Amino acid sequence: MIRYFNGYFLFPLLEKATKRDIFSKVKELKKFEKLKREEQLKIQRNEFYKVLQFCKESIPYYQDIFKAQSFDIEKVKNDIKYLEELPILTKEIVRDNLNRLKMPNAYHDRKTGGSTGQSVHFFYDDKGLDWTSAINLQAYDMAGNFLHKIDMHISSELGISPPTSKDKVKDWIKLFSQNRDRLMISSFSDADLENTYKSLNRRRPYLLQGHPSSAYAIAEYIARNNKKTKTYCKVFEPSGEMLTPKMVESIEKNLGAKVVNRYGNAEFGVMSHSKLSDPYTKMKIFERAFHIEECTKKNLIVSNCTNYGMPLLRYDTGDMGTVKTESDGTYLYEIMGRVHDSVTIDGEDYATHFIMDYLDHKIRNVREFQILINEKSIPKINIVAEDDNDRERIRAEFLQRWPKGIEVNFIKFEELKKSGWRQKFRHVITESQIS
Repeated sequence: MIRYFNGYFLFPLLEKATKRDIFSKVKELKKFEKLKREEQLKIQRNEFYKVLQFCKESIPYYQDIFKAQSFDIEKVKNDIKYLEELPILTKEIVRDNLNRLKMPNAYHDRKTGGSTGQSVHFFYDDKGLDWTSAINLQAYDMAGNFLHKIDMHISSELGISPPTSKDKVKDWIKLFSQNRDRLMISSFSDADLENTYKSLNRRRPYLLQGHPSSAYAIAEYIARNNKKTKTYCKVFEPSGEMLTPKMVESIEKNLGAKVVNRYGNAEFGVMSHSKLSDPYTKMKIFERAFHIEECTKKNLIVSNCTNYGMPLLRYDTGDMGTVKTESDGTYLYEIMGRVHDSVTIDGEDYATHFIMDYLDHKIRNVREFQILINEKSIPKINIVAEDDNDRERIRAEFLQRWPKGIEVNFIKFEELKKSGWRQKFRHVITESQIS
């Protein structure tokens, strides 16, 4: 009963107390999803026309762009693809034109993690921030994680806590009202994973959310130590990192969870989410707020119409994937990671998913890998073998494929490195990224 009180009374009450306006936008999103396709597209075109009109009147950067391109915003009323006549917006352009893109009322700061280059600050106004929260709640609904259900978020144990007692109380109230708990993970060592496992086993949430590398580490720990097979959570939802088939297989098998998927970033929040009835590789785009251009295994170019504090039109996210328009909506497939998720070996560039596939399907018995880039020397691949006695075979077969240009090293699972202030796992990292 307390969970229903928290989700349907306390949480909305806190929304009013903090002068947020989230649930009205959730209702608008739900209404939008129930409309016929023609009506949805008409609303999308009208909303983008409004933001274009605002940009023409109020945003210096776009005023110059529209004039230089002879861009006629009226044409978007008939065809959303007319947006694609605008030049692409990059992180570098945003950094160089921040004061010409940002409105004075946009004071909610969000910083990119630096995984696609130098970190950049992006800003939301109040309404834009409320839209990101509303879309996040809609995404939870798509995962079946309704307000009265328990969810846990995997958090890295960095020794950082709210600075004051007031902040601690606010943090507790926020978690309590959302029926949310934190699952702390200090490292991938067996001792720390045992503590994390005990917390998960004791709480048994409906939804577990967090970096897939952390969930994968827990799942593999359960399998490796012959823990009892049962449902530790109903659904796992990733955040911050790309899912891989190997991760999904282990999480579903060892945590007893259905894996769903979502795509988002600091610049926009959540942009798409998979349905429970669909495979995790198929994510429906929230078209009330976004236009993501159709493509096949190329850079994802995104426009947003809900953040007037800092409108982003034709923004290159630095991620790659496939976008298809279908009868009931637009879907995102084949997220392939960041553009810079590649490594140069002996003068040739290889995407990490190619190396991953080669290790998984050709060499086999490789649990995980990570490539360390050093400007002064050749890259080094750190491999976690399923069986330490198999290391020399793995080394020989890897060097048969790549005889020079990369150093092969073997490590334990807990020695894998995370990077950045959010402690993300990446298959390719530079020495400067290691914290």
